[in-house]
Amino acid sequence: MTKQRIRSVMGTWLAVALALALSGAPAWAADPKAPAAPPNASDVLRAMSAYLAKARAFSFHAEIEFDQVLPGGPKVRLSGAMDMAVARPGSLHADYRDDVMDRLTWFENGRVTMVDPFGKTYAQVTGPKDIDGMVANLEKEYGETLPLAELAESDPYEVLTRGVDLAHYVGVHNVEGIFCHHVVLQRKDLDIQIWIEVGDKPAPRKLVFEYPNRAGAPQYTATITEWSFEPPKADLFVPKIPKGAGKVDFLPLREGR
Repeated sequence: MTKQRIRSVMGTWLAVALALALSGAPAWAADPKAPAAPPNASDVLRAMSAYLAKARAFSFHAEIEFDQVLPGGPKVRLSGAMDMAVARPGSLHADYRDDVMDRLTWFENGRVTMVDPFGKTYAQVTGPKDIDGMVANLEKEYGETLPLAELAESDPYEVLTRGVDLAHYVGVHNVEGIFCHHVVLQRKDLDIQIWIEVGDKPAPRKLVFEYPNRAGAPQYTATITEWSFEPPKADLFVPKIPKGAGKVDFLPLREGR
């Protein structure tokens, strides 16, 4: 293709893009479930939060990608996956594995059990009997965070918007073939992008966490490919500790962790 032809094609596409932008035609107009006008970002997030909060039980599978900044500055992209099951108010199981670590987590009746299947170690601690209290206690007392725990708490909206300075509605975009509302949240130390399914089942389909103040501004991306709102089997919440695994203690933050 000649340079003149290339310029002609590029000019045509630019003209089309400019015409669409000036016309104000919504990018989501082709989807019959999409709203006639852009909704408020907070309304979209509240709908998602209410949808998850009213579910007595659910499970999902997420494909994970994240950045790791190596010594000297290079940033590499690593990957993993996660399966989480929730039965409200106080049962949770998470199977998390990536290129750096694997971790199994169970929470039932006020007891948290975490297993490192390759290191063959496990730790247990008791605390609050609800998921919200457990997540807060692990982070505050032991510095342990559970990926995507925001979705398991009773009010995801409150957790995701905590400390947020800006909430912006971007538009309707496609995630794995599903039309989704795209929302951006911004605070001083964290930028969050959330894609929420359009329609009467507003489940989150993708989340991106970016840390602008850290070296290399690393991102953590979770694409949720499977949702189920059927009650998980009860034995899923029973810890499976590998034979011969050694018990270790959670080290409280106040002891110098």
